[in-house]
Amino acid sequence: MSTVDAQWYKRIWTLAMKDETWVEQTEAEISFIANVLQLTGQERILDLACGFGRHALALAQRGHSVVGVDIMPIYVEEGRRLAMEKQQSVEFVCADIRELSFAGEFDVVLNLGDGAIGYLENDAENLKIFERIAQALKPGGKHLMSVPSAAYARKHFPRRFWDMGSHSILLAEFDWDESSRRNLYTGYTFKFGEVLAKPASVNPISSTRLYTIDELKEILKIQHLEVQKVYGGYADIPPSEHQFTQVIYSQKQ
Repeated sequence: MSTVDAQWYKRIWTLAMKDETWVEQTEAEISFIANVLQLTGQERILDLACGFGRHALALAQRGHSVVGVDIMPIYVEEGRRLAMEKQQSVEFVCADIRELSFAGEFDVVLNLGDGAIGYLENDAENLKIFERIAQALKPGGKHLMSVPSAAYARKHFPRRFWDMGSHSILLAEFDWDESSRRNLYTGYTFKFGEVLAKPASVNPISSTRLYTIDELKEILKIQHLEVQKVYGGYADIPPSEHQFTQVIYSQKQ
């Protein structure tokens, strides 16, 4: 099985993400989140691993005070540019999540589209993200994350699939390493109207530690975050081993 650079999460991202098929689901995801968390528009929200700010900007449009954090300078710069263009007040911070020092400042913390959960070099490093989540929340604050399911990966990987959006088509390949509990991902996005070019490499580009719901409940419990409900994706359906994405809503005790 191919290996992936342990710090891949610092190297693979570009603004080509804006053309990915799943970016088109942003508004639907925000509507679901607002309903689940019963957002009023008055909450101060921390969006971790925010990318170029697609969720942060959509939340600001709804009246929220939002801070977006990402490790990639190119994303932070683009988020700031878009916020200025849309005349929205969103604070974008370029930082490694592990270096954040927010303390009891936020009503809501989000980790969406993985939110960097499971991206880091080993289990100990990955757990630090949960520490920062809990630290940033006010008592009674809410946390929501959307992450791939280890139960799904174990049952369905290896797997290839394609997804078509309005601007591009995504060809993706997933593999599963049971010993490390990691999903190895290879993806190719081809924009409509452009000449198809052969990919430079067919090796995996990312390696993400995946968790079961029970594992996540235990991790959150240690940080005094109590799970309120779990969903099978961005829909009001129960999670299962046949749902790729699991959305977990918890509250700080």
